[in-house]
Amino acid sequence: MCSEINPLNMESLLHHLREGTRASHALLDSAFGSLNLNAGGDYRRFLRGHALGLAPLFDCYRRFVEGELAMPAPDYPAMLRADLDGLDEDLASYPAIAERPVQTAGRDTDAAVAYVVGGSRLGLAVIRKGGYWGAAHGQPSAYMEDDRGLAVWKSMAAWLKDRQPTTEAASAASAAAVAAFDIFRDAFDASELTSAR
Repeated sequence: MCSEINPLNMESLLHHLREGTRASHALLDSAFGSLNLNAGGDYRRFLRGHALGLAPLFDCYRRFVEGELAMPAPDYPAMLRADLDGLDEDLASYPAIAERPVQTAGRDTDAAVAYVVGGSRLGLAVIRKGGYWGAAHGQPSAYMEDDRGLAVWKSMAAWLKDRQPTTEAASAASAAAVAAFDIFRDAFDASELTSAR
C-alpha cells in the first residue's frame, strides 16, 4: 500500500531514466565526444565502438520496439557490419563485450535498454550535420544516415512519458539503463584495443 502513495511513483519512466543515468550518460558522451569524426582513424573507432556496444543490447532494443511500439526496429548491427566491411574492418576479429547483469528482466528493463540505444540517434543526427569522414570520402555510413531511428525515438519517448512505474520497477529500469551505458563505455575502450590489430 505504501508504494502506491510514494511520490516517486508519480514520475514518468522517462524522468527516472534521465535522472538515474545522468552521470553515466555524461561519461559516455565524454568518451565518444573525444573522437574527431572527420579523421579516418577516429571515425573507424566510432563505428567499432558502436558495433561492439550494440551487439549485447540489440535484442532488448528490438524486442521493445517491435513488441511494445509495434514498429520495425532498424537493424543497426547489420548497418554497422556493412559500414565496417566497406572499410575492410573484420567485426569477427573483435572481442565480444560482456553483458552486465540487471536486477530483473521485463518490459521496463527492455524499455530502459531501448532508451539508451534509441537516444543515441539524437546525437548521431547532430553529428551528421557537422559531417564525418565516410561521407566526405564517398563512403556514407548506413548507420549514420539512418533516419528511422528518430521516428522510433519519438514513439518511445511518448511511451516512457506515459508510464509511471512502481518504485521497484523504476529502480530496476534505471539499473538496466546504467548497465547499457556501461556496456557502451566498455565497447569504447575495446575499440581502441582492436585498432592496434
